[in-house]
This record gives sequence, C-alpha cells and structure tokens, in this order.
Amino acid sequence: MLNDRVIWVRGAGELGSGIAHLLHRVGFSVFMSEISPPLAIRRPVSFSDAIINGEASVEGVTARFYDKHELPEDQPWAHIPLFEDDSKSLIQLGPDVLIDARMLKHYEMDYRSWAQLVIGLGPGFDTGKNCHRVIETMRGHDLGRVIFDGAGLADTGVPGELGGETSRRLIRAPGSGHVKWLVNFGALVHEGQTLGTLNETIPLFAPLDGMIRGMISPLTPVSKSMKIGDVDPRGAEVKYLQLSEKVRAIASGVFEAIVLYYKKQRI
Repeated sequence: MLNDRVIWVRGAGELGSGIAHLLHRVGFSVFMSEISPPLAIRRPVSFSDAIINGEASVEGVTARFYDKHELPEDQPWAHIPLFEDDSKSLIQLGPDVLIDARMLKHYEMDYRSWAQLVIGLGPGFDTGKNCHRVIETMRGHDLGRVIFDGAGLADTGVPGELGGETSRRLIRAPGSGHVKWLVNFGALVHEGQTLGTLNETIPLFAPLDGMIRGMISPLTPVSKSMKIGDVDPRGAEVKYLQLSEKVRAIASGVFEAIVLYYKKQRI
C-alpha cells in the first residue's frame, strides 16, 4: 500500500512543515528532522519549535520531539516524530522517500542512495547530480512543478515579492548574540517601531508597516546579517496561523511526485 511508505522530511521550517502536514493528513508515515537550535522564523506554521519545547502544532497536526532515533511501532502514527538532524542515524530508519526541505541553495553530496525516491526542493538540486525529482520553489507560473529531468530555477538572492516588497520586509541581525522580542506574532506594526532588542541593548526596528509574521526563537544564537524576522506588508489580511499558498503549492507538488513514482513502480 502506498501509505505504508515511510517518508523523511529533512528540515522543519515552514516549507518542510507544510509538506509533512499534508503527507501526514493523507495517511503517510512521516518523520522529520531539524537542527538544534532551529533557524525558522515563521514559527506558528513550523514544527521546528518541537525540538525546543517538546512538541509543536500546525493547523491541527502535532509533531513531537524524540531524543532517540526510533520510530513508533504502530502505523499510522497519531503525530509526526521529530528528531535532531543526524543523517547517519536517520538513514538507518530506512525511509522509502527523502524530501530535503532545508533550502540551503548549495549541496555537496549526492543523496540518491539514501532512499528509493529523493526529492529536492528548489535551487541546488539537480536530478542528474543529487536527487531523483526536483520541486520548483520560486513564485510564478511553475511554482510547485515536478521536475523529472534537470534542475529548478537558480537562486536570485532576492526574497519573493509580497505586497510589493522583497528584501525590505526582512529583519536582519545587526550583530551577534540573542534576540528578545517585544511584540507577538500577528501584531500590526509601523515602520521604525521597536520590535525587540539584540543582547538587550541594540534596538530592532520594523523595516516597514505590516504584520509580524516571522521572529526567530530567542533561544537561537544569531550572527550579523542573519535573517531573524519578517514583516508582511499586506498587514491585517495575512492569516499568519495558516500555511501560505506558496507552501501548499509546493506540498502538492511533492505529493504528486510521490504518487507518480510509485504508480510507475506498479505497487
């Protein structure tokens, strides 16, 4: 049966979480891995905080942190097991499918021997070099398209446009240390408003008017120029507790790639 397949989603930020959310809901046995401490900023729609808090929920689905690399015995699993990212140990769990959602842009290894089907998301993945399928992640006509031969579009270095803004909507760390936030997710803020501090002394300002959609965990050490927050210029219309349309499109592409692969295998 197709839903007996075990799927490893590597990376528990918003993108990986949206994929795991869909696959779990349709009946696959999905586990995830994440680095500690996590770097995700859109934490209300990411499972990454489970590695800090023990569990995290996104739209009715819960991920729980497992400190040992052992999967639950009975399927289907009621929740998503989440492990600290240790590739050597996690490969031993024998995943049928590996989905790399880390979005590193550059990859040194060939992952094709790690699972029957290896799906890479976005720039840096190429079916002739390091994966079996690529899913396009750039906004536009091809968003979520399954690429069977070749690579996705190259990284532009510019964030996708939201509400007419690209790079300006991001908050970057002015130095190294720890962030303390003074606002909550979903807060409507104004350009120049103090959103928090770095090391309790350096103020962090809103780059524009909008809604707070991303804030890195205060437990995660940050370095200079690192992305630590996101203000969505669309403001009150943003449903910050729901997965974005971009994430849902990419998750649908992943689901399509899995179904088509196993259909071809005539399971």
